[in-house]
Amino acid sequence: MSAEPTPSRPALGLPPRRTAAPAAEAPLARMLPGHRPEAPKKADPKEAELTNMTVSIPAALRNRARAAYRATSYAEGDNTWSHFVVKAIEAETTRREAEHNGGEMYPSWGENLPGGRRLKD
Repeated sequence: MSAEPTPSRPALGLPPRRTAAPAAEAPLARMLPGHRPEAPKKADPKEAELTNMTVSIPAALRNRARAAYRATSYAEGDNTWSHFVVKAIEAETTRREAEHNGGEMYPSWGENLPGGRRLKD
């Protein structure tokens, strides 16, 4: 047997390797270095950024609040329990700002609050 291909029988195997880069309009050209589109920049954190919060409240108050939420969530437009709690905290915060700070918002304070009860004089 000879290793030379005959005109009636094509040579089997891999096709010859291309040396030129694919054209820019090739479907996968965007994956090549230098042809990748710029990644969209991440937006700055907004005020609507959510965070978790853990508090301890009396069980009777929690049950009362849950009952009020279940009974009135549709009428008040509360989407979730979290939405109900956010509205309650916002209402109390607005009340305190109006009463103690002339209706102005207090500056944001990202530090941890001290834990435990306050010491009495």
